[in-house]
Amino acid sequence: MTKWIAVADDDITTLKVAGRILNNNNLRISAMNSGMALLSFLKENKPDLILIDADMIGMNGVDTLKLMREQEKKKGTKATPVIMLKSQDDTESEGLTSELNVAAYIQKPITPDALLEVIGKVINISGCTAENKCEDQKADQPIDHTGVEVDDADDLEHFNRKLREKEDPNTALWVDSKAFSYIYRFFARYIASYKAHACKVLFTFSELKEIDGLEKDFSGMMEDFGDILKNILRKSDVVVKSKSNQFLILLPEVDEEHLDNVLDRIEQGWNEYRYSDYVAIIYEREMVSGEESGLDERKAN
Repeated sequence: MTKWIAVADDDITTLKVAGRILNNNNLRISAMNSGMALLSFLKENKPDLILIDADMIGMNGVDTLKLMREQEKKKGTKATPVIMLKSQDDTESEGLTSELNVAAYIQKPITPDALLEVIGKVINISGCTAENKCEDQKADQPIDHTGVEVDDADDLEHFNRKLREKEDPNTALWVDSKAFSYIYRFFARYIASYKAHACKVLFTFSELKEIDGLEKDFSGMMEDFGDILKNILRKSDVVVKSKSNQFLILLPEVDEEHLDNVLDRIEQGWNEYRYSDYVAIIYEREMVSGEESGLDERKAN
């Protein structure tokens, strides 16, 4: 079964690098940019391993870990293995976390070999190195969209119908969960047939604490995040608001460089949003790729 790793760091570069390394090794990743987001995420989720940056702004990694262990004791759950990320000049973290069951420490900036070696030791992923891509692992899906078998023509008809209903031809396609299931299955077969590639990104928002004086409620904030996506995503991308606090995005024909650019722009757009300090954002990404790009070969002919 694929291992699930959560990463908490306020540095978007570290989240991107960790995401790329873990995705390349078919490991499931959930990324969040604050300790508050991690604690909110852990209320309903239990990853196999957590990477925490020791020196986060606001709630640092040590304080986050203390509250995390308290949460686990109250719930009566087993302590999740933790790897602490620390800077080169950090000489205090190891002493402060000695009683918080930290499995290992990694010095930043992280490298593929160092990260995979430590992760492999902590959660026993055999053969997981930068050269050996954990071939036996299969990436879990954030949401299962393959529960009903339908034929290609049926899926394609649903896809075309949604395209015809699209109000703005220059923005991403917004659909409901049922329509997304048809479209996802169509793209899955397309990827398999033409050795193409795509990415799914699941954005989840923490609950909004009751704060007096806010002009926006949680629903309004989610509408504003939807507007951020509309200004960034391509017209070939597909979006579904799967829950009141979740947006699932399918980006066809996207490579790591474009994905990093999209995530950067979404992160920047949310950070500039006037209420972003009140709601933490978590994202989970999964690359779906063929072995070779047969589609590129067809274009070249």
